[in-house]
Amino acid sequence: MAENIIELQKQFIAADNEAMLSTQIVAAFTGLSVSWFNNKAYQGGGIRFTKRLTKRLYKKADVLEWLKQHDKNVNSTSEY
Repeated sequence: MAENIIELQKQFIAADNEAMLSTQIVAAFTGLSVSWFNNKAYQGGGIRFTKRLTKRLYKKADVLEWLKQHDKNVNSTSEY
């Protein structure tokens, strides 16, 4: 299982910034679950995506931008 996650993370890292990536690849890279992405796709508030037939695809640049905007710099967990 961990090897699969590492392979998905490598796919994300190797992809061009304009590449369209699957939910599984983006989830592996971000550390968020596929169910989190499913929930956000329904409720809103997640990473922007493109719908192609039954698949959601995420542009690598959008993922990196979303992560940058939602990054929290803290010195300890009590700061949350």
